Amino acid sequence: MSLRNYAMRRIIYIFPTILGISIVSFALIAASPGDPIQIRMGLFKGEQADYDILYDEIGFEIGILDADGEEINSVIRYFQWLGLMKRWSYENNDYIRSGILQGDFGRSWYWSEDGKQGKPITDIIVSRMWYTLFLTTPAFIISTILATVIGVVQATRQYSIWDKGVTIASLIGYSMPTFWLAKLVMLASFYMFNFTGATQGEAFREPFILNGTFYVFLILPTLTLVLTGLVFLARLTRSQLLDILRQDYITTARAKGLAERSVIYKHAFRNALLPIVTVVGMALPGLLAGAVMTEGVFGWPGLGSVFLTSALQRDQPMMMATNFIFGGLFLVFRLLVDLSYALVDPRIRY
Repeated sequence: MSLRNYAMRRIIYIFPTILGISIVSFALIAASPGDPIQIRMGLFKGEQADYDILYDEIGFEIGILDADGEEINSVIRYFQWLGLMKRWSYENNDYIRSGILQGDFGRSWYWSEDGKQGKPITDIIVSRMWYTLFLTTPAFIISTILATVIGVVQATRQYSIWDKGVTIASLIGYSMPTFWLAKLVMLASFYMFNFTGATQGEAFREPFILNGTFYVFLILPTLTLVLTGLVFLARLTRSQLLDILRQDYITTARAKGLAERSVIYKHAFRNALLPIVTVVGMALPGLLAGAVMTEGVFGWPGLGSVFLTSALQRDQPMMMATNFIFGGLFLVFRLLVDLSYALVDPRIRY
């Protein structure tokens, strides 16, 4: 099978997989406790009749209730979310067919545009995406480079004080939840520099790219994500390289008089790359997931904070968009990782 045919077959597999993810996600979200309509209403003070009228209005607006105030079946709502069935649109004042198949994630139940109608989820994601990219991209690059260097140094200096110290630190870091690590980073920064890193409004004055305060508040969340992604990859690089260094062809290369640097980087490290590429390729979607807790702790206004708030507020359309995006990213990066194997190891055939 050629690489092109393999890629096409894998791309075709993505569609039923993402469909299955959406079905399971929608079923679990629909079955979760809590009334989204009551959460949207907030604390209501008034007569019972006014409460019932407002309850029906909001339920109809967000698509849980029909025009008669009856609850819409979850199966119908799922097909409406897909875009296979029509749903009510306040923009068009009519029933329209609009969903994922039409490139529409719907409207948020929590973030409103005019106090009533929810904001388009696509607009929310696009506006907040840049903050998350500025946070996760440098963290991903720095953690990958540092982890590779640390893993190589550990493998080449096995059982040294450096190796043992980094191993203990890695085990502690790997067993520590992201939100707890973020709190420790915040606490250490407060005692050392009297700076907690909790973001303030002045950090996000537009254009934030030219705002120096933005980069000051970027330091601690980035450091947290670097430490989160660093520990596992460093341990993996060390173990894979140690396994390769014990192979017979490495002993032969050394016996031929090759320089140790050439043995490590030209022969051993390249053959240890396959599992490392796998982890690195899947680290970016995982980094976005870790950013949810990191952004929540530091108050960073990126996608992580949006997704966390939507879960707490039972914002079902945003939660579905979250699962759809994360699931899609995972599948796409899984495909890219598999295709990159042929570049790392020419012996691999598809």
